[in-house]
Amino acid sequence: MVWFFAILVGLVAAAWALYWRWRRRVDAEIVEGADIEWRRFREYEPEFVEGLTEESFRKVYARVHLPRFPAYALATVAAFVVSLPVSFILLAGSVWAGEKFGLWPAPIEIVQSVPLGETAQTQSWQCSAQCQLYIAEAFSGFYYFFGILMIWLAIVAFFMRRYHSRRPGYLREEIIRAREPSKED
Repeated sequence: MVWFFAILVGLVAAAWALYWRWRRRVDAEIVEGADIEWRRFREYEPEFVEGLTEESFRKVYARVHLPRFPAYALATVAAFVVSLPVSFILLAGSVWAGEKFGLWPAPIEIVQSVPLGETAQTQSWQCSAQCQLYIAEAFSGFYYFFGILMIWLAIVAFFMRRYHSRRPGYLREEIIRAREPSKED
C-alpha cells in the first residue's frame, strides 16, 4: 500500500511539473497578448484605461485569459491522493468504533445471525462457517468504498464551488472593476 501511495504521489508531482512548464509558456503568451491589447486600448480608447498602469492592466488581462481548469483539476487530483491515507484511517476508526459501541455488528455476529449456506431455507449454495465469515468481512468493504466515494465527492464539490465563485468576467468588466477604487480617490 505504501508503494501504491508513493507511485500516486510521484505521478501527481510529475503532473505538477508538466503543468508548471505549460504555465510558463501560457504566461509568456498572455504577456504578449496583454501588450497588444494595452497598446490598442491606449491608442483607440485612452479614457477607458485611464487610471490603470500597464502592470495593473497585465494582471487584469491575465486574470481574464489564463485557463484556470488545469490548475483546479490538478489540485483536485492532489487532494484525492492526499486524502486517501486520512480517509482510510478515519474509516477504519469509524468501523472499529461502530463495532466497539454496538452501532453495527461485527462479522462474526453477522455469520451467527444471518442464515447463509446450510442453515438457509433456500440452499442456493453451500458454504462453511469460515467461508461465511469471509463473506461477512467483505461486506465492510462497502463501508470503505462508499466512504471514499463520499469524501471524494466532497472534494469535488469544494473545488467546483471555488472554481465557479472565482470566475472572472469579461475583459471590459474586469477593467471597470480594477478602475473603481481609483474613482473614489
